[in-house]
Amino acid sequence: MVTLSRNIFSYLAKQLSQHAQSSHPIPNFITFSQIQQHLETHIVTTLGSCTDISQIKQVHAHILSNGLAQCCYVITKLVRTLTNLNIPMDPYPRSIFNQVKFPNPFLYSAVIRGYSIEGILSESVKVYSFMRMEHVGPVSFTFSAIFKACGAVGDLHLGRQMHAQSILIGGFCSDLFVSNTLIDMYIKCGVLECGRKVFNAMPEKDVISWTEMIVAYAKSGDMDSAHVLFDGLPVKDMVAWTAMVTGFSQNAKPREAIQFFERMQDAGIGTDEVTLVGVISACSQLGAAEYADWIRDIAEKQYGYDWGYSVVLGSALIDMYSKCGSVDCAYKVFKGLKDRNVFSYSSMIMGFAMHGRADAAIKLFHEMIKTGTAPNKVFLADLEASIPELQFLTEKHMA
Repeated sequence: MVTLSRNIFSYLAKQLSQHAQSSHPIPNFITFSQIQQHLETHIVTTLGSCTDISQIKQVHAHILSNGLAQCCYVITKLVRTLTNLNIPMDPYPRSIFNQVKFPNPFLYSAVIRGYSIEGILSESVKVYSFMRMEHVGPVSFTFSAIFKACGAVGDLHLGRQMHAQSILIGGFCSDLFVSNTLIDMYIKCGVLECGRKVFNAMPEKDVISWTEMIVAYAKSGDMDSAHVLFDGLPVKDMVAWTAMVTGFSQNAKPREAIQFFERMQDAGIGTDEVTLVGVISACSQLGAAEYADWIRDIAEKQYGYDWGYSVVLGSALIDMYSKCGSVDCAYKVFKGLKDRNVFSYSSMIMGFAMHGRADAAIKLFHEMIKTGTAPNKVFLADLEASIPELQFLTEKHMA
């Protein structure tokens, strides 16, 4: 961290050298504001690379020794860096904030955000109230931090109060970022219709705005509304397509999920693990063997997925092959997994049980226990119902 001080002298030397080599006259002095600006920028950049509190404290020492304890730009970055590393607001970040005589809106917002991240909504509101008492106007980040916190803890009453504040103070709801966090808050508080009203009133929408609403409707089971919104989306990215595929799959509409996946491929849109798990689940629901190899081929050849390195995809594929009547293919996938967890084991064990191969299921169950993989109660209950011979073992592990 000593380089913080040295860099100022390097900067001065470099400036003088550049002037000496140019045709322009050498200035009599470099202004203090130039030096200070360079120092502030360098400290903020250094804070961005800090990974633990000991490093931050070293930078903080330089901030104090260079007379920047009242610089809101630097102190805001310091507080945000601490909260990003999950350092509790009390006592360290809060004490830093308290020493600033005239905090600006961004510093206030950083403190509000810090308490919001911790889930201490009451302190966020206190800081906001103090900010208003000091006649400091909020900025978009102020409201977005509080809206996120309200959504995280499900405080609809406070969320509505702050929504009203954002309108009365300065029409912050016309801000795209604020509106998106407001939609998210209402959705998380369980009032989708309020989120839709915010969405409808937005003068400008981006893909996040549209996708938030599509995902919310899908989660609520209203795939018709999700479909209407999807059709109205100007630019459909992978996230929006995936929301529709997984939405149909999770709402027991597997054929629609597969149809959307086919449309997605025709449109040349890439896929990720979430998309593939969604369409694999749809195939499992249908027991459609003709789709199983097709989806696996797309994932492997077009996108380079190696099932062996993804326990999530591997487990989904095991379940799909088992339900499509290809338990041997399922076992090949299982054996190819580089890592296995309770889900991959349970998918394969239930696959054997589903096809009447109780001996293979029992053998694999014992193997799972030997590896130290603990079965969950849902899996044990399903297993006991499928293979009564395992009742003694399942009861032992349920205890």
